[in-house]
Amino acid sequence: MVNYFPIWLLIAAACYQTFIDAQLFERGNCPDVKAVPDFKLSKYTGKWYENRKTISRFQNSMAQSCATVTFNETDGKLTVQNRGLQRLTRRNIVLNGKARHPEPSKGEFVVNFLGNASYGDETLMILGTDYDSYSVSWSCVGAGPMHLYTLWVHTRDPNPSRETIDLALDVVKRNALDETKLLMTNRRNC
Repeated sequence: MVNYFPIWLLIAAACYQTFIDAQLFERGNCPDVKAVPDFKLSKYTGKWYENRKTISRFQNSMAQSCATVTFNETDGKLTVQNRGLQRLTRRNIVLNGKARHPEPSKGEFVVNFLGNASYGDETLMILGTDYDSYSVSWSCVGAGPMHLYTLWVHTRDPNPSRETIDLALDVVKRNALDETKLLMTNRRNC
């Protein structure tokens, strides 16, 4: 008789790790949100300061403050770099990745952080941006009867105006997403 217990234990451990590393999860399919049409990558590249987010597998393990994300395009290759400070040690944490922009007119990327196979490819959708002051991005993955998601608000200014934040939160509301699950990013002593 085959003992399936070790196999089930491995499956359970993998599932547990997925949910620990994962974003927020809710019942049902991913909500129907739309990426920015007529997206202008050249205007979007550069540094963005994280203003608030839901729990994120990209950054949760860093337990970070002072988070930024930088998109660069060189010779047709798109890179993404997440930076932050580890909260307890104040040590710089950097995640480097590659991104593909499969439909140039659409605000959607496929991102893979290098050297960390557990992340795999993730689709990142830009739900709204004015390119100069705010960006709202979203990632969602179906997981059986549930979905796992992360929602970010980034700004060009580390200390954005209330008007800028209101514009970003309007994008969240228009997409019927729950802004109450957004956590402010600690920007003290950056």
